[in-house]
Amino acid sequence: MKTYFRLLSFAKPIEKFAIPYVICTLITVVFSTLNLALLAPLLHTLFKTGKEACEAAIEVVKPEAYTDILAWFNYYASMANEQFGAYGALQRVCIAIVISVFISNLFRYFCQRIMENFRIHTLLKLRRAVFDSVMDLHVGYFTGQRKGDIVSKVASDVQVVQYSVTGTLQVVFKEPLQLIAYIVMLFNISAQLTFFSLLVIPVSAFFISRIVKNLKSQAHAAQESYGNMISYLDEALSGIKIIKAFNAVSFIKNRFHNENERYANIGRAMAKRQQLSSPVSELLGVIMVAIILLYGGHLVLSGDKSLTAPAFIAYIAIFSQVMRPAKALTDSFSGIHNGLAAGERVLELIDERTEVKDRADAKLVKSFEKNIVFNQVNFSYTKDKEIL
Repeated sequence: MKTYFRLLSFAKPIEKFAIPYVICTLITVVFSTLNLALLAPLLHTLFKTGKEACEAAIEVVKPEAYTDILAWFNYYASMANEQFGAYGALQRVCIAIVISVFISNLFRYFCQRIMENFRIHTLLKLRRAVFDSVMDLHVGYFTGQRKGDIVSKVASDVQVVQYSVTGTLQVVFKEPLQLIAYIVMLFNISAQLTFFSLLVIPVSAFFISRIVKNLKSQAHAAQESYGNMISYLDEALSGIKIIKAFNAVSFIKNRFHNENERYANIGRAMAKRQQLSSPVSELLGVIMVAIILLYGGHLVLSGDKSLTAPAFIAYIAIFSQVMRPAKALTDSFSGIHNGLAAGERVLELIDERTEVKDRADAKLVKSFEKNIVFNQVNFSYTKDKEIL
């Protein structure tokens, strides 16, 4: 967590992005949920025609609870049906759905723009800090370090770290809010069916968590291997004349190819875990929907008045979307794990301190007046060996 919070410090001022992001996310979540909830009054309007429509018009009763969102939707749909007829009510329900979808997608676009600005802002500050740290290091540091590894940290690792930071807003705000909104709406439609559903969801979460386990250690090994390859490439290009002269081409090739194989194997292992999460999530989602269909269908067919056919269809539509934020959370956590592994390497470079420092009693010469005399001057990169 220490590494994570240090990386977050490069996103400051985070509230500049978090506050508008939360506002846009709230609006997106509300209208995304309403898009699916409006299916119930749409179906109610379509199927309540003829004799049933006349009976429904007589029985139109204003809901007692303000929290019963679906009942309010059905109430207004029935009122529209009574006032404008079935087709007129259908037109108004369709217009409401179109407006809801438009608002939802508009603010989803705003969320994406804020996230992109947040990502670029973080990347800019982090890359600047890493480069400044490298330029401030003493020359002796570079004799003991591979240039390719440093290049890998500045170029590749910094690029990966940004997803660790920007994924924070998704993990903390967007996906949990969307998940909560869906669950609240499911409870609003049928508490009995939702309690049954919540018994199935933890099983899915367990399997997904097992898949993404150990991603951080694999990501760290992948970044190190990539840095080694860059180093070998740099050494080969810089010393190509010496390599040719001493007939060491085969040795250099084998060293690079072995590291390349290692990097490929790590990449395959990571991809296997990351790509497995999506089909497994989808399969588990379909299994859960099938179970809910059986149980909910039994409630509808048995004449349970707490769940009507239109409400059940809306319930299935909303429940089928529950796995989307859950899957997005899984992907975000995977990105954060990868980012933390790269972040540790980047912070090592930022934390490196130069060993060549001015003496505390050193005097600043402001102007050249006479001459420069070197008297009892010595210099060393390490304490045991002076070079001057």
